[in-house]
Amino acid sequence: MFLSKDEAPERTRSLPADREVIKRCLHLSERIPGWTRGEEAEALVEASLLSPDDAVIVEVGSFLGCGTILLASARQFRGSGRVHCVDPFDASGDAVSVPHYQAILLALWGRSQREHFDDNLATAGVSQWVEVHQGLADRVAKVWATPIDLLFLDADQSPEGARIAYDSWSPWLKTDGVIAVHNSGDREYESGHEGCRLVVEQDIIAPSYRDIRCVGSTTFARRAA
Repeated sequence: MFLSKDEAPERTRSLPADREVIKRCLHLSERIPGWTRGEEAEALVEASLLSPDDAVIVEVGSFLGCGTILLASARQFRGSGRVHCVDPFDASGDAVSVPHYQAILLALWGRSQREHFDDNLATAGVSQWVEVHQGLADRVAKVWATPIDLLFLDADQSPEGARIAYDSWSPWLKTDGVIAVHNSGDREYESGHEGCRLVVEQDIIAPSYRDIRCVGSTTFARRAA
């Protein structure tokens, strides 16, 4: 376990993405049901680790906290920053994903999504590095007023839902800030599940973004000036 927020020393932005740190962050996340694994999980940890001191990180779509723990455990190691989680916590989303959410929650004996999420963060020891904004992406964004260093989009995968999340949150991404869009790799998608891919094809392009790369199923890019 890493140090608490009060105990952890400050790190500089130039800190290398230490392999042992990444391994520990992955280990904390792996027991949580989710879809961010392997090389894209490593890349997400690295993006969090290399974000600035006191980084503002926003995750839109948290489910049970798999991605949240990757992001927050990295900031715990850095000793500063905050992960803001935006999710209605009602297992809603696109028609392809909802049955999977419901099956996972049923297998976990019927407790609410939010209860499992809170317990998972507490077990990983990262609760104090996370702030929850329970609600739909566009509604939470309406009262948001803080520039973002790292934006992770992993919510409703429908074309409409993914578009709403991107349009609501991307204006807050700082110049040189990093966006990560999950489930956006170049592959065939079921109808109604291709929203994040469409966002990447239409918006995560030059000249608006640079350093564009896809790791696993997650597209990473940096906001251009």
